[in-house]
Amino acid sequence: MPEPTFHLKVRIGDMEVELGGDRGDVLETLEDLDFIVDKVSTAFNAELTAGKRGQRKDDRESQEKFPTIERTSQCSEAVESLLATDWGKTPRAIGELREAMEANAVFFPKTTLSGVLVWMVKKGTLRRWKDKRGYYQYVLNRQEGE
Repeated sequence: MPEPTFHLKVRIGDMEVELGGDRGDVLETLEDLDFIVDKVSTAFNAELTAGKRGQRKDDRESQEKFPTIERTSQCSEAVESLLATDWGKTPRAIGELREAMEANAVFFPKTTLSGVLVWMVKKGTLRRWKDKRGYYQYVLNRQEGE
């Protein structure tokens, strides 16, 4: 009867290494565990450092792409704050509004946001129209003289 395969998992923080094979081979490899953990840690640290550098760049681009607004528990306040900025002077689709809110750590479900947008249009706070692709675009309804 063949000997079952032997597996060993080692977790260090968020990193995990799995060794597998014949029991004897795995136990023999364990003698070099310090060397293996050192090698794996070095590899993961290099990867994490590279990932963080890329992430920081993405974060900076995200912050530059969207305006900063105050945190609020009111969806309509968040929409109005976004559209009152220079960024909001360009007509924006619901997806863009949602991304900008998430970039500011303001989270509302898409269904809530769409309902609030319809309500704000009916109230007269926003104007909307369909673009060439059939998506609604939103801007603040500015009164003359503003």
